[in-house]
Amino acid sequence: MKRKQYIDWLAATFGVFGTVYGAYLLAWHYNRGNGILIPALILLILGGVSLLFAIVLLTSRFIASQKNKKKEIPPEPEEAKEEPKSKKETEEQPVEEPKPQPRPVRERTDYEERSSRSSYSFSAPSTIYVKEMGRGPLLRIEGTRILDMRDNTYYRIENSMVFQEGSGPRYEIRGDQIKDAFGGYLYELSGANINKVYGGFCASVSGNYITLHDSSRKFEMTGSLSRKQLLAVAALLFGR
Repeated sequence: MKRKQYIDWLAATFGVFGTVYGAYLLAWHYNRGNGILIPALILLILGGVSLLFAIVLLTSRFIASQKNKKKEIPPEPEEAKEEPKSKKETEEQPVEEPKPQPRPVRERTDYEERSSRSSYSFSAPSTIYVKEMGRGPLLRIEGTRILDMRDNTYYRIENSMVFQEGSGPRYEIRGDQIKDAFGGYLYELSGANINKVYGGFCASVSGNYITLHDSSRKFEMTGSLSRKQLLAVAALLFGR
């Protein structure tokens, strides 16, 4: 006999015996006029508790055994019945034409990625004005062409050179610096600052505004400029 079954049997036996014998002694002693017999009452209470405990144990184990039986019996898989297509549906079903494969997308190089992230990347050809606050537009920029509206002179950016139309090369751009085509260096970009190459801080760039170091002059750009455009603008605005 298993240990669990032995506990169940013992609890049930003691519960039945204690309940019946305790009730009998209690009733017999009370009917003889001797009052309530305390040991009989204790035996009745213990028997009742034991009987209730046995009933709870048997009920819980019966429920657990039923659940285990349900788990052990796997549900029978339903066989999917595929209805045969009629001859008419087979004939009317159109034949799918092969879809053209999309062309593979070329991955961008590190240089292209950095160029696209640059805060001064070239924008699409459009008209951008550089205005001095309180005075009006001074420069008009259309892609690689710059018009100095103060003297109606056109400049053109080609590769690393800035040409004055009708005159020849005017400035040369080397990385983040711009120099006179036949002279020394003028300005350089360092983060959000425009510095004189041999003279220190000149102006700051914040958003679409350029402000001189002493805040005496402030310029507004109506669009984003590339680094080359910004260097050319600095050279034209501040000169030598």
